[in-house]
Amino acid sequence: MKPVDLLYMGLGAAFLAKDKFTEVIDELEKRGEVSRDEAKRFLDDAKSRAKHEEEAVAARVREEVRKVLEEMGLATKDDIAELKALLKKKSA
Repeated sequence: MKPVDLLYMGLGAAFLAKDKFTEVIDELEKRGEVSRDEAKRFLDDAKSRAKHEEEAVAARVREEVRKVLEEMGLATKDDIAELKALLKKKSA
């Protein structure tokens, strides 16, 4: 399975979990088991953690893509800029 497929699966699961999570918190609040402030703090904390995890996954995907491109031997922007500089230097 490709890293991108794993990313899509993870994002799908995260969206489903978020919806279910919100439903559970709303239900707890309706039953009086948590206050509005507690529910808000809990959701804010969960959002913060989710954002951190999302950033970590995105960094991991970028690294994996970089490795794949490197293994393919494709030229990077830096490689092309370096070649242009060398060609300019030789033609001068």
